[in-house]
Amino acid sequence: MRGAVVLGVLAALAGVGLAASSGLLISRAALRPEVFLSLILLVTTVRALGLGRAALRYAERLAGHAAALAQGARARLALFDQLSRFGRDLLSHERAGDLLARGGTDLDARQFYTLRVTLPLWAFGGVALLLLTLLALFDPLVAALGVGPLLLGAGAVLGARGRAGALAREAARLGRDHTTRLLDALAAGTDGARHHRPHLAGLAEQLRRVTEEQGRLAARLTLGRELAFAVAVAGVLWRGGALLEAGALPGPWLAGLVLATAAAFDALAPLAAVPAAHAAREEVREREAALRALAPAVSPPAQPISLPPQPLPLELRGVGVTRAGRAVLRDVTFTLRPGERVALRGPSGSGKTTLTRLLTRDLDPDTGQVTLGGADLRDLDPEALRARFSLHEQDAPLLDGTVEENLRLGGHHAPPERLRALLDDLGLSHLALETWVGEGGSRLSGGERARVSLARALLRPADVLVLDEPTAHLDPETERQVLSVIERERAGRALLIVTHRPAPLAWADRVLTLQAGHLREDSLHRRSA
Repeated sequence: MRGAVVLGVLAALAGVGLAASSGLLISRAALRPEVFLSLILLVTTVRALGLGRAALRYAERLAGHAAALAQGARARLALFDQLSRFGRDLLSHERAGDLLARGGTDLDARQFYTLRVTLPLWAFGGVALLLLTLLALFDPLVAALGVGPLLLGAGAVLGARGRAGALAREAARLGRDHTTRLLDALAAGTDGARHHRPHLAGLAEQLRRVTEEQGRLAARLTLGRELAFAVAVAGVLWRGGALLEAGALPGPWLAGLVLATAAAFDALAPLAAVPAAHAAREEVREREAALRALAPAVSPPAQPISLPPQPLPLELRGVGVTRAGRAVLRDVTFTLRPGERVALRGPSGSGKTTLTRLLTRDLDPDTGQVTLGGADLRDLDPEALRARFSLHEQDAPLLDGTVEENLRLGGHHAPPERLRALLDDLGLSHLALETWVGEGGSRLSGGERARVSLARALLRPADVLVLDEPTAHLDPETERQVLSVIERERAGRALLIVTHRPAPLAWADRVLTLQAGHLREDSLHRRSA
């Protein structure tokens, strides 16, 4: 990145030198010198600076953006590593809009900070120093008249940095709030969207007012810069003319000095974006510090114990979980044995999701313990533990890619024929492996998205399958077909199926009911089984 800054400074200096040498060449040529060969040095200088400026600018953009994108890639990997500490508990710490901002505008502010702040400041400093040196060679007053307005224009930008920074922070905050509310509205469906519409309209109006204020501030800075430009050029012309009349300044040099002064203001324009970019970077640092200060709900043990590779019983012993002062689970005890099919049912908000998160240690119990093969999950390596589980969640999250790419997240080495056959068995014969699913699976229907997610879970070589509503919204015939595929693909693996539908409940070996935080086994189902 330092190389890009050096190239940018040299390109800015070349621009000023090109303007000065061009003015000098045109003025000398207008005087019709007797020997035109005397212009060869100026012609060569203009050509060299013209080509050099273009080449330097191209090299600066190439090197700068390559370095910025590489830095962004490293920052993105570091962000993912940092967020992965929280597992599925992440959204209890961060809103969806904040997460999108971390992976979007925050990374953008970080990786392009040098190009938006450091490079313009260094380029302006180099140009101001060059112009001061050039003008001072002829007269201190002409140097003051040319460089003074330039520095005043830069001072006006720096003087507005407080207001510009505050507006940039406010716009970023409103953008995150709007994104969060919009995602909530999309997830809530048609009826829920009506509830969010007034809030979205209010946020959009606030964002519009902030954007207009930013535009007015930018207009004032632009007007000030143009006034400074006019004063500087007029001042150099006035003082240069006086020097010309006094014989202290050669005529051709007057044009060169005026054009050099005008060209120097090109380096002032990018400074207008510096305060907002700097404020965005500072806010990103604050948000990064806040994220680092957050403690994940679970943390790996200092010395994790190892378990034998074969399937092991999973057991909850007197487990209790309290959230926001409310007991979500109370003294829950049950065992999931290898090869067993267990169905879990209960009303919405009864704690079913909390229970499944305990199994994969996305959450630790407040009381009691969860064990695998007799070992407390808190003593196991979380990555090794989660490798034993395969999850199908109710919202069926898919990545923006093809159907095949999403399936290979579960079965990395499965041949295309295996993927095709599994999709056909799940009633998705119309869905090609090359079909693009869209962001979050938006190009698929809810049923298609759920069955692709189910296929992915079945492909994963895990000891325990945890399937949340795998047959929701399916007709009875398709449901029977899907259950037969689940039975075939689980191949003797333990299965916990969260459902409220009669067919999966009747198919399970045991049915557990979770209500008001208490878990009980359906004795009638056990006797009938």
